Amino acid sequence: MTCEVVVMNKRGIALAADSAVTLSDGDGNASKVYYTAEKLFCLSPDLPVAIMTYGPADIMGVPWETVVKVYAQKLGGRRFDTLAEYAQDFLAFIEGADWLFPGETQTRWLQSLVYGFWKECYVDELERMLAEEEKTTPKGKLKKLAAIIAADHEDWERYPDLACVSSGYGQRVREIFAEALDEAEHDLLEELALTPALQEALRKTVEFAYQKEWFHPRDRSHVVIAGMGEAEPFPILLEYEVGTLAAGTLRYRKADETRVGEDSDGTVAPFGQREIIDSVIQGIHPRIYGQLMRAAARMPQDLEDYDDEDEPEEIEERAEAFSQLAHEEVLRPYAKPLLSAVSALPRQDLAKMAESLVNLTAFFMRMSVDEEQTVSEPVDVALLSKGDGFIWVKHKDVRGLAYDRSIGA
Repeated sequence: MTCEVVVMNKRGIALAADSAVTLSDGDGNASKVYYTAEKLFCLSPDLPVAIMTYGPADIMGVPWETVVKVYAQKLGGRRFDTLAEYAQDFLAFIEGADWLFPGETQTRWLQSLVYGFWKECYVDELERMLAEEEKTTPKGKLKKLAAIIAADHEDWERYPDLACVSSGYGQRVREIFAEALDEAEHDLLEELALTPALQEALRKTVEFAYQKEWFHPRDRSHVVIAGMGEAEPFPILLEYEVGTLAAGTLRYRKADETRVGEDSDGTVAPFGQREIIDSVIQGIHPRIYGQLMRAAARMPQDLEDYDDEDEPEEIEERAEAFSQLAHEEVLRPYAKPLLSAVSALPRQDLAKMAESLVNLTAFFMRMSVDEEQTVSEPVDVALLSKGDGFIWVKHKDVRGLAYDRSIGA
């Protein structure tokens, strides 16, 4: 995991990222935490644009560090009027980098993802259902499997289509990777002797998975792009969810956008393990806040009518309504003085604040006795501004070597 934060006002942007990265064997059987990861990247010292990543340390087996640094070389002296154009150019670079993500790699990753999804959502659920019964005929097994898939497809229908792909993309993926899907089905479900209808249903799942706005947790990365285009006077922050490539197309969606300007003079945006930073800004830990909202939702106006057996949907609706009210009446007013101070900070203090927030998260993680320390120093810190471009404030190992423009700690 990771902790990253962006603090920005009209004077500039400060970014800070910790150095912890968790690497596993891919099957969840073993993992190890290292404390030297690069997550904050410079595209050019003269360019007020930076990229941060969190989530998986790589995309389809290629480290994000490699992807971003190769893109920085390809970018060269090119400049764009808007930050959104930098983001689209970066995503287009990934999509077109077939030497980094060749067809064989795309096939292997798709087959692994589909196999894993079919197993986790269908086969494991079927085995759980069968374990509760003494005996089931082969025909009965197929009937149960069909019901599981049908219920899953109902859920898929509620997802919107992914904006970055064409309307027939899911069908195209299914056709191009037909052989890989056949192999996955053979390896996982051969003993069930699937009917043509069930085979079709499984492949319909693949269409949904690649057409809909959904990313497998194992393959979902987050990319944060902050800075200013040539025609933009004030800072902008863009966050993307990025999946994997299949059939030469990269699946992604824009998750959020924050601008400093008329509506906001300053903001603090945490990413990854953000609970501690949210606690500082809002005055209450998000987990405690959620528990209070659910407890309040269970409590009627008349305590004599209290019923702990209320319908979960009704409780959830009341919790959501109460949460919105508390956010408007309590949390937002609490955060307003801090954000007002952020809007007036000099650039150097933006950097100090960003670093302190990540260090505070690392401290709490180090003191926790029930969690692995997945946020840790050293903290990389950078400043972006219109006049000075990208400046490293702190950069592990290469501080003072990579750029002689460092402004020190």
